[in-house]
Amino acid sequence: MSKEKKPDPAAAARQAGIAQVLAHPVLGAVAGQARFGADTAHRMVPSNGWIAVAPTGEISLHPKRRAQPEEWARVIGIALSCLGLGFVRRREPAALWEIASLVTALRFCAELKLGELPEAWRLPEREDASVETLLQRFCTGACPAPLQAWHADITGGEPLFVCLDEEPPSWQRKRPWHELLADGIARGVGRALAIAGGAPVEQASKPQSREHRARRRMMDCYPLLGALAASFDLENDIRICQQYDIRVAAIDVGARRIWINPAAGLNDDETLFVLAHELLHAGLNHASRRRGRDAVLWNVACDFAINSWLMEMKVGAPPAIGMLYDAALAGQSADEIYDGLARDMRRTRKLATLRGTGQPDLLGEDSGGQFTDAEEYCRRALAQGMDRWEFDGRRGTVPAGLLEEIRSLAQPPIPWDARLAHWFDERFPPLALRRSYARPSRRQGATPDIPRPSLCKPPEEERKSRVFGVLLDTSGSMSPAMLGKALGAIASYAMARDVIAVRLVCCDAMAYDGGWVEPENLLDRFTLRGRGGTVLQPGFDHLRDLARGGEFPAHGPVLVVTDGWCEDRLATRMEHAYLLAEGRRLPFAPRGEVFYVTQ
Repeated sequence: MSKEKKPDPAAAARQAGIAQVLAHPVLGAVAGQARFGADTAHRMVPSNGWIAVAPTGEISLHPKRRAQPEEWARVIGIALSCLGLGFVRRREPAALWEIASLVTALRFCAELKLGELPEAWRLPEREDASVETLLQRFCTGACPAPLQAWHADITGGEPLFVCLDEEPPSWQRKRPWHELLADGIARGVGRALAIAGGAPVEQASKPQSREHRARRRMMDCYPLLGALAASFDLENDIRICQQYDIRVAAIDVGARRIWINPAAGLNDDETLFVLAHELLHAGLNHASRRRGRDAVLWNVACDFAINSWLMEMKVGAPPAIGMLYDAALAGQSADEIYDGLARDMRRTRKLATLRGTGQPDLLGEDSGGQFTDAEEYCRRALAQGMDRWEFDGRRGTVPAGLLEEIRSLAQPPIPWDARLAHWFDERFPPLALRRSYARPSRRQGATPDIPRPSLCKPPEEERKSRVFGVLLDTSGSMSPAMLGKALGAIASYAMARDVIAVRLVCCDAMAYDGGWVEPENLLDRFTLRGRGGTVLQPGFDHLRDLARGGEFPAHGPVLVVTDGWCEDRLATRMEHAYLLAEGRRLPFAPRGEVFYVTQ
């Protein structure tokens, strides 16, 4: 008959102390990643010592040391604090570094109210300086003898920090210890605030969800997106995700809310990646930058660009459930990717965003119009995050394409009328006034002996060359306000730049030649022809025929005023530009400049 194994009170007390540390709100995250073991062979912990700590998280405990569970909890908490505060590393002189680290960690644990300090661990002298100050004081002066004796008593005369040159294998590497401690401190502060606000202790002690842990991790480690992450509410209600058909995640910028489906089975790193993905949608204003393009296809193009940036930045881990990524598209903007995907609409419509196949993960009312107040806030928060990232000196981790988009969005947009004025300046520079002695100056009488030339007008040929064409969409879909604002701006800039005439061609289902019109007459009320369908190619063909007959410059320029509801292709060799209403888009890739008229 086998003998019953006698209970080991020392082992029971150690395990009870470890359990107390694992349940602690601040040190629990660090303890959960550490590995505890009794050093029965005394390879790391001497027979008269207590504990030994390795930078890999291996914590060796004395196998037969008799202590209360509360005392073991405090001793283990001090060792974990050394890990989280970054003290477990090689630093000379080693003994003085351990003394300074232990004093600092012991003082840190005293504020956590974890367990009870054993008698042997109580400091003989009170030291309130930082670890670096203590080490400098011990090196320049002399470490007090009571502190040295105290260190020898609790370590047994052997090093407390062991295996300092070992690194864990790649499969065993975890999050940095300082990040785990930062998460624990944030969790402890949140718990204290919740209790102070009247929440029950059980509810305040409830562990955070993966989404909230990912947000805290992003705020601590990724300054570029930290400000954005703090401004969005996170939802993980599976019923709402099923109601809106959200497979993995979606975002509503106007409501400042992000939904992450818990049924997707994301781990911590995948949740961080998905959260960063949705935040970049908000910070880069993808909803308003759509400008009339197909919503699903535009969302897919934005996903390809965002995912390639996140892969390059190594933010978290791509979700195993799948995502949109193509190495051949890396480095391209969302606009360029969209133009490429638009060539095969049937295939690209089968691609799935994080919300699901054929559904954009940008929720809310999206008309592709002007920027909203929420998007302006997100744009500003992303720019502030970039400033913080540059100030911290963390260069080399953000792709150049992402930085370019953030900087371009941070700049105030140039008004469309100012860009149109610049377009006129490039094509109609101010007339060069000339002086001629053929006619004396009016000031000649003041100096009869000195001949003075007078200003003369430019040659008539030069003045007649200052003309351009206006191709006016007069279909029924064009609003009178858009027509009036566009024609008013064209007339004003043409008059200011000495344009003598404008060739006006109205287009709906066919082209109607309005002849040469003086710019000031465009400001008056006149009758437009058409108001039917929209076909612009006959207007370009008519201007081409006029150019062949010598009635119009061969190379333009031509301004096209339209709402974008026109044919899918235009063929012309004339220099041209487009004036579109804000939120509209041409059904083809334009060769000339596009000015979006705000209404």
